[in-house]
Amino acid sequence: MKVKATFYNFRIRKNHGPLAVACGVGFLSGLDTSVNIAFPALSAAFELDVSDIQWVVISFVLSYSILLLPIGRFADQIGHGRVVLAGIIVEMFALAACGMATVFWFFVLARIAQGIGIAFMLSSAPALVTLSVSEENQPRALALFAMMIAMGVAAGAPIGGVLLQTWDWQSVYLYRVPYTGLLMLLSLCCAMYRRPTITKPEVLDIKGALSLGSGLGLVLFVASRGFTWGWFAFPTLSMAGIGIGLLAVFVIVERKSENPLIDFNLFAIPDFVTANCLNALANAAMFTVWFLGPYFLVTVRGHGTTAGGLILAVSPIATAIAAKYSARLVRRININLLSRWGLLIEGIGLVAMSRATALTPLPVVVIFLVLVGAGLGLFQVPNMSFVMASIDRTKQGLAGGITQMTRTVGLVAGLAVWNTLYIILRDRKAAELSISELEDPRIFVPAYSAVLGLAGLLCLLGTLATRQKRATINDLPDVPLCK
Repeated sequence: MKVKATFYNFRIRKNHGPLAVACGVGFLSGLDTSVNIAFPALSAAFELDVSDIQWVVISFVLSYSILLLPIGRFADQIGHGRVVLAGIIVEMFALAACGMATVFWFFVLARIAQGIGIAFMLSSAPALVTLSVSEENQPRALALFAMMIAMGVAAGAPIGGVLLQTWDWQSVYLYRVPYTGLLMLLSLCCAMYRRPTITKPEVLDIKGALSLGSGLGLVLFVASRGFTWGWFAFPTLSMAGIGIGLLAVFVIVERKSENPLIDFNLFAIPDFVTANCLNALANAAMFTVWFLGPYFLVTVRGHGTTAGGLILAVSPIATAIAAKYSARLVRRININLLSRWGLLIEGIGLVAMSRATALTPLPVVVIFLVLVGAGLGLFQVPNMSFVMASIDRTKQGLAGGITQMTRTVGLVAGLAVWNTLYIILRDRKAAELSISELEDPRIFVPAYSAVLGLAGLLCLLGTLATRQKRATINDLPDVPLCK
């Protein structure tokens, strides 16, 4: 008798171990939203303005965004399990260092180390997922991975809120140390430290990795500091020029390399390029809620940190639920239609959230957050499935690196844009205020509304990019599906 497969009841090719580790890593990465709800506490502890708190995020995201592709390619050679295990170990020590930091510069260095650990894990976790299941069940497995990330995001904010009301901000880092220790033990039990059998080893493209990492890092760094320095100031223009030059060197090196870090032929596939651009847009737009949302809920609306964390958790919970149902539909419905509806719902939610004020009823705010999260969840699975299916099975680390890199580049670039726009829209008096003085809604809400409204409009415009007709992921032409 043939048993009908359910969302959770799909057949694993080898064993459940690597998939469990990958999902555990996804959950761990999502738990970093504990930091977002701690933004006001961090601002007070280190005497930072709201425009300076971005370094808590940028130091973390920038460090792993520039490493995702090189590490993903490296993992294809030495084994995805070994790279994930190394990342778990680095992450464990980095979290402990963050919790013990007493000065901001050391805290930023620890966040950079944490980003490196995340880069090792997230560059290879999607590959562990796809290589652990049959091709038929890959969308479900990827949806489970996306759900675990969303569940981590959902759990992180309320856990952080409870910890902040009980202990100091250091607790939002230290509570994750035991969890990373358990992940390390699970990885060792699964023998993920073993080297895979590679029929034809390739020489790693060190020059390409260095030029890409340096160039991308400089460009994103300038994007985050351009407003502070002045867009036409010498440091801004010189560093931007060097960064762009290094990226040009990267393209030249890759064109001549026998084993390039990126196969530029992929970018000749219009849908592949569109999928990655929309991935960056959707995540950048979502981050407006996580960047400014804690201030809006805790400082402007007056919710406590625990209540604020629980309210923010509504959005990723909606993401997880929507991802589950999106996985069921991805092989039956036009994937661009799913992506379009996802961006549309996310955009409507952001525009609606931009109209919320200190007097908006809480149930209405919750509904707006549900729309934002559900839209992102509906969008992610068809988008990730397409990108992972666009690259040969022997290069799934590269595919995972591209997926995560476009997401994180969107986060960093989006954060720079949202932060710059936020500062511009505040009047000159408000720009000089400390975070404790921003509780007056007349100062914060107008800029907050404009930033979220713009993010929502960009999502709505992004739906136009999905207008090309395409069948289900089973019928994608000109794309070498994983075998």
